[in-house]
Amino acid sequence: MAENIEDNLVYLIEIDRIHKNYLGLIRHWKDLKFATEAKSIWIKNFTELQLESTEFKSIPFIKLYVSKGNLLYSKSGLVPIKKLPNLLWTPIERALPIQLTNLNPNYFGLNQTLIIQLIQSDIEQGATGHFVHINEANSYITQASSIRLKQLKWILVNQEYALILGAPLLPIPGKTYWLNGNHIIPLGYQLEYPILEKYITEQMTGGDSNMLIWWTEELKFCLVEKESFKPLSISSWRQTVDIR
Repeated sequence: MAENIEDNLVYLIEIDRIHKNYLGLIRHWKDLKFATEAKSIWIKNFTELQLESTEFKSIPFIKLYVSKGNLLYSKSGLVPIKKLPNLLWTPIERALPIQLTNLNPNYFGLNQTLIIQLIQSDIEQGATGHFVHINEANSYITQASSIRLKQLKWILVNQEYALILGAPLLPIPGKTYWLNGNHIIPLGYQLEYPILEKYITEQMTGGDSNMLIWWTEELKFCLVEKESFKPLSISSWRQTVDIR
């Protein structure tokens, strides 16, 4: 029986490597596969629903293709544009580890714009987040009691820093944060429109309740999976952190 080629349609995008930071908006879409060649990044396995999402439409400079067999077409094209390169694919969350990226949270659709930013706040906030350099934290954590670390969880960032959530904070120098819903916000700041917090969260995470929005600075953020945090202990620290 002849194979129905419509059953094997795959949506792909191509984007120049210099625009890699914009891809943080879709890092949490677990079915996506990532590959690279000399000057380009390729991502495949988009669904029709994802192509219509605000996250996808917010990524500039992309070329969208439909793969039929080994040929690439425009989404509605009948004539192939070129052949799909021979690529080595890997899951997108592995190819794009958590990084401090300068993403654009300001554009959420083709027909409307909502400016999202943090403003200074006079409201008293309890610190429940701590961003520290691993060299500053190492001596304390490796000698701390298990009770002192029990309420904390953490992730390693860029191989040099740790983001620790929970309270009370450890007596270590670093930047402090507070948790507002799914937003990790620098202490002393708040969302400019608190009443829209749920809407803003849904737009920025694509409705994924497993994602935290970490505001690293007033106009910079990155998305972090809740599941990437692990309980803080001497053992988990030593197994992850490489202090030389």
